[in-house]
Amino acid sequence: MDTNILGRFTPPAPGSSRLLAGVLLLLSATTAGAAPLSLQSAEAIALRQNPGLGALTQKIAELQHQAVAVAQLPDPHLALGVVNAPLNNFSMNQQQMSMLSVGLSQTFPSFGKLGLEGQQAGVEAQAAADTLRGQSAELVLLLRRAWLQALYAEDAVATVRHQEQLQAESVQAALALYRSAQGSQADVLRAQLARDSLANDISKLQAERASDLAQIAQILDLPEPPSIEKQWPNLPPPPTLAQAEARLSGQPLLRSAQAQTRAAQIGVQVAKRGYWPEVTVSVDYGQDFYPGSPNWLSAGVNLSLPIFPGDRQDQDVAAARAKALQAQYRYDDQHLALTQQARATFARYEALKAQLERTERQLLPTARNAFSATLAAYAAGRAELSAVLRTQKEVLDYALTRLQYRRDLDLSAAELDFLTTQGATQP
Repeated sequence: MDTNILGRFTPPAPGSSRLLAGVLLLLSATTAGAAPLSLQSAEAIALRQNPGLGALTQKIAELQHQAVAVAQLPDPHLALGVVNAPLNNFSMNQQQMSMLSVGLSQTFPSFGKLGLEGQQAGVEAQAAADTLRGQSAELVLLLRRAWLQALYAEDAVATVRHQEQLQAESVQAALALYRSAQGSQADVLRAQLARDSLANDISKLQAERASDLAQIAQILDLPEPPSIEKQWPNLPPPPTLAQAEARLSGQPLLRSAQAQTRAAQIGVQVAKRGYWPEVTVSVDYGQDFYPGSPNWLSAGVNLSLPIFPGDRQDQDVAAARAKALQAQYRYDDQHLALTQQARATFARYEALKAQLERTERQLLPTARNAFSATLAAYAAGRAELSAVLRTQKEVLDYALTRLQYRRDLDLSAAELDFLTTQGATQP
């Protein structure tokens, strides 16, 4: 909602105060009721509005129409002509054999070629449909990455602001010792420097969050960055590694590569049909205008002669086989890559889960206790300020590390969800 819309209102005319008040009330209620965007809603918007997916949808429609068109016979040919017209006066009744003719011919491609080409185009349309599903899953993964990055930056800013409060306690302790002649002015300045330098960290994190929100707006095809929910989303729990590897065969991008391999194999059969001749059947009717002369009817069959297969048909078949092998190798390579990615991501997920649990249960509480004890010792004159600043930094580092583990854990879960996405059941 554009909050500057009120500034574009002109002064109300006499008697329109009630109408203006109603409009203002409606705008206020709409603005107040606008809830932050959830990840689930954002995913639905991305799948509905992303231009790249729209282009793929039209590509599928194009291939489906082509699958129907290529399976049809070529258009028949209509021929109109003048036969044996005399050049002296162009009279059509001066002598026999001068006539007007009309003919119709139809070409029939090699037996079975049209059906194979239609089947090949249908498989290519199926591959495009699987590509659409795969790229939809990739788009959701990209959205989730930007979303989790934005949430991390938001919580990291809050963490650094909390660290500023801890640093303020250090500054107060240094001031207290300095005023009691037990500390130095240098300690006060060092404590203030450590506190004030956190502002740079906050600015950096805010810039990263703005960049993440801009990426979300691009994915959703929105003119402005949206306001998103600040709570971490509940992503589906990942499957076991064995389950993930078993589901890879149904991954849409892999299914698309498999369909492209089948289309290339059909292309080999299409190329082999080139060894058979094409047949053209023609019928011609001639109207003779010479008195007493009959009209004429002609019929014929025209065959192509593939008598030099080494330079054409053999080369077409060899090229089609090479293309089929290329598609098969591409499928095998993609299958290996997805398998390796699933294994690496699952191992990273398990490691991050253990690291997050250890940091939350042991490392971060210990760092906080160490800071509190060191600050108390410093206030009592039994510790150096450097020890206080070091333990303060450890608290911040572990707090940010905990957020990073949580972000990366959810990112790994999102990646495993993408890898185990299943395409539609093939007919």
